Amino acid sequence: MRQGETMRAALGSLRSNPVRSLLTAFGVTVGVTAVVVLVGVVSGIGGFVQLQFESMLSARAFNISRHNPGFHDAESMAKSRSWPPLTASEAEALEEYMTTARAVSWSGNATGTVVRRGLSAGNVRIQGLSSSTEEVSGSDLSVGRFISLAEDEACSRVCILGSGVAEALELTDTSLGVSVFVEGHRFTVIGINDAAGSVMGRSMDDNISIPFNTFRNLFARPDMDVRITVLPIEGIDMETCQEEAVQVLRQLRGLTAEDEDNFYIVTQEGALSSINELLSGVASVTIGIAAISLLVGGIGIMNITLVSVAERTTEIGTRRALGATRGNVVVQFLSEAVMVSTLGGLIGLLLGVVLVYGVSRLTPLPAAVSGWSIAAALGFSGVVGLLFGVFPAWKASQLVPMEALRHE
Repeated sequence: MRQGETMRAALGSLRSNPVRSLLTAFGVTVGVTAVVVLVGVVSGIGGFVQLQFESMLSARAFNISRHNPGFHDAESMAKSRSWPPLTASEAEALEEYMTTARAVSWSGNATGTVVRRGLSAGNVRIQGLSSSTEEVSGSDLSVGRFISLAEDEACSRVCILGSGVAEALELTDTSLGVSVFVEGHRFTVIGINDAAGSVMGRSMDDNISIPFNTFRNLFARPDMDVRITVLPIEGIDMETCQEEAVQVLRQLRGLTAEDEDNFYIVTQEGALSSINELLSGVASVTIGIAAISLLVGGIGIMNITLVSVAERTTEIGTRRALGATRGNVVVQFLSEAVMVSTLGGLIGLLLGVVLVYGVSRLTPLPAAVSGWSIAAALGFSGVVGLLFGVFPAWKASQLVPMEALRHE
């Protein structure tokens, strides 16, 4: 019996039971869909988060924080809660004493409501910024100017609106100089920021920026933790500047040589590394679920193929009597198993591509299907069919032709 005839016989068997073939392939379909969607969405999240971090934190600057930037070290995160908060006085001392820093900025955050003439924006992030923030982090103003040193020192009540707040209050580029009320306190608008989009579903445009000293007088809590950002002098490498910042801050906090640091240095690279570790963990769990789905699908293929062998015992005996070898029988049933599994893989691939496309269209994530994920999905589905089809195919080949022909 030629191989071409064997393959046609296998295909004909699948066509004769289309519903059973599709149900058998379902487990493989689920596994392949999970793999394709996982790879597309996780790579999209990684790319999206990287772009957002690049816009939030310059690759040349670094932050000093009381909180652990990692997502995997729960013990360190718990320990950091007992550390004293970072203060504006420490930030000012860093600015004064550091010789490798071009500029140091600091900020505090609160939440409140901004009102103007019956219009309001709720749950607005109130940011108290030092005047050096523009030099350290840049400015995204669409109109107006940044907070000056004189305004910060005088605790002036001036503000810069995020584009989301400006839109809610129906303010435009010609609205500079108007007054808004932040938690009942009157402020004069001196600028409006460009739209910044969102990070992990949180809008970056629902904010209002005011001078830090004004913020400290009106909105700061006694235990307020400030965020400190340091920009090294051009030509000074990041590590040298970080080492000096650590030494100065340790002296300010009275730490001895035996004491560990009670603060963290956070860089763009380190923050992205922590997020990538988190995404890798999520990917590992999802891959495990996909592997279980493929395993279940493989077991289903083996069971159905065994049932098919039992149902077609007489057919197998006839083929053997007409000259088919054991090898022909093995090839036929292996082909059926691989075809069913590959069918499940193709359906899963199609569903995965549709879902990834939907994610890319309906969310800001740049999700995309990669070529290697397609190859891996189809390859795994074929391997599953091959592995789980071996035993039924071998069992079919071991039937004695005369006994098989007498089978009822």
